[in-house]
Amino acid sequence: MKKFLFVFLALLAFALSACILDSDETVMANWLSDQGIPDGYKVQTLSIGDLTPVSSEVFLDSTPKLANDRAVLGKTANISHDIVFDAAFFDSVFFADLKKSDSAEAHLALHVLKPFYLSKSFPADSLPLKEDVSLTISWKLEKGYSKSFVDSVASIPDSLWLSSLSKWKPDASADTTVSVTISAKDSIVRIKIPSSFVSAMKKVSKACRLQLRLSAPEASRAYRFYGAFSAYYPKLWMTLPEDKSYSEFNPFRMAHIVSNKETCTDCAVLHGGVYDSLVVEYESAPIMKALSDFYGDEFPYTVGSGDDVRQTVVLAQMTFARDDSQGSGELGLPIQVVVGSYVDSVGKSIRQMEAYKLNKDLIASKGHPNMVFYDGDSLTLQVTYGLRDFINRARDGRTFKMMMRLGYPVLQPKDSSYSDHVTSSKDTSYVFFSHFDHARYDFSSAMKQPSTLKLWLANKRGDE
Repeated sequence: MKKFLFVFLALLAFALSACILDSDETVMANWLSDQGIPDGYKVQTLSIGDLTPVSSEVFLDSTPKLANDRAVLGKTANISHDIVFDAAFFDSVFFADLKKSDSAEAHLALHVLKPFYLSKSFPADSLPLKEDVSLTISWKLEKGYSKSFVDSVASIPDSLWLSSLSKWKPDASADTTVSVTISAKDSIVRIKIPSSFVSAMKKVSKACRLQLRLSAPEASRAYRFYGAFSAYYPKLWMTLPEDKSYSEFNPFRMAHIVSNKETCTDCAVLHGGVYDSLVVEYESAPIMKALSDFYGDEFPYTVGSGDDVRQTVVLAQMTFARDDSQGSGELGLPIQVVVGSYVDSVGKSIRQMEAYKLNKDLIASKGHPNMVFYDGDSLTLQVTYGLRDFINRARDGRTFKMMMRLGYPVLQPKDSSYSDHVTSSKDTSYVFFSHFDHARYDFSSAMKQPSTLKLWLANKRGDE
C-alpha cells in the first residue's frame, strides 16, 4: 500500500493538468485511469464552508538585507526604507589636501533605477517626479593607516556586517533637505552632505572605513536606485574647490533596512517588496468533521501509524472574501498572492511553498484567482501540499497553518503561462513585472469573514 501511495503521488505531481481541475467526477476518474491508477480509486470534491481562522498574524522581517543590485530609500505603504553604504579607502595625499582645505564639499550621487521608472508599466503621467525630501544622514568612521586596513575591512563577511547594522549606533548624524527630480532626461539624484561630515573626514590621515546611512522616514514615496554591484553604482565625491580637484569613493557593498510604521498592531496588513508574511491558522475540528461526514466512517484514521492511505488530496484551495478598497499600490497592476503551507518533516513543522496548478479555461475567461487589485471579490489560494499532510496528522489536534505574501505585479492576468515565454512570432511575452510594487493590502476584513476550503480527493472506501 505504501509503495502504491508513493507512485500515486508522483503521478499526480507530474501529470495533473489544468482542464481536470473543474471537471466532473467521471472525467477525473477516467483521467486517473489513463495514468494507471487503479479503478478502486475515484475522485470526489468536498467543499467546507464557514471556516474562520483561530489566529492570523503578520510577520515583518526587519533584518538588514544586501542591496548590491538595487536599493530603496524613503517611505511608502507605512514602511520606511533606509540605505547603508560600506566603503573603505586609502589615500594619504588626498586626506592631507582635505585637511588643509577651508571649502571642501561632499556629494553623493545616486542613479535612479531606469528599468523601473522608464518602463511601460510605470505610470507615464507620474513623470517627472519632483519632491523636496527631508533626509537624515548618519555615519560611522573608523581610521586606519595602511592599505592592509582597507583589505581587512573588505574581508569582513556580509553576514557579519548585516548583523552589526541591527544595532546601528552612529558616530554622528546631520539633517538636510534634498531636491529630488526623476525624469527621462535626469536620472541622477545628487545629495550634498552636510559640512559636519566633511569635518569628520578631515580627521582622517591616511585610510578609513566609512559606513554611511540615509534615512527619509517622512518622504511621500519610496525611491529606487541602482546598487553597489551595478553598472551605475553610487559615488561619493569629495571636492577641493581651491585646487579644482576631487576624489571619487565608491561603496563596495550596500544594505537595505526596513521598519514598520503601521499604527494598527492587530491589523492583518501585508506589504509588497519586503519580507512580509501573513500566517493564518485554522482549527482541525471543522475540517475533520466534514471529512468524517463525507466518508461516513472514522476520520482521522487512528489505526497503526495513523497514515490514511485510503485517500489523498489531489488539489486543495482556500477561498477568501476580498476587498481591494482596503489596499493601495504604486503601479495600478494586479498583484499575485504567494502561498506556503506548514507541513511535518521529521517531527518538525516546516514551511513549504505551494506549487500552483493552472486552470487554463478559468484563467482565460476570468484571470488568475490568486490576485488582488483585480476584478471580483474573492481570492483563491491553492494549499494542496499543506492539506495533504494535514489530514493524515490532524489526529493530534494540530491546526492547519498557511502563509501568504504579496508577490510580483501581473502584466497579463489572463495568460496561463504564469512565466515569461517566447511566442510563436519569436517575441518575448512578459507575464510579470520584474520589480515589486511597494503595495499595502489589509486582509483584516477577509480574516473576519468565513472562508471556504475545497478539496479534490482521490479516495478508496469499502474494500481495502
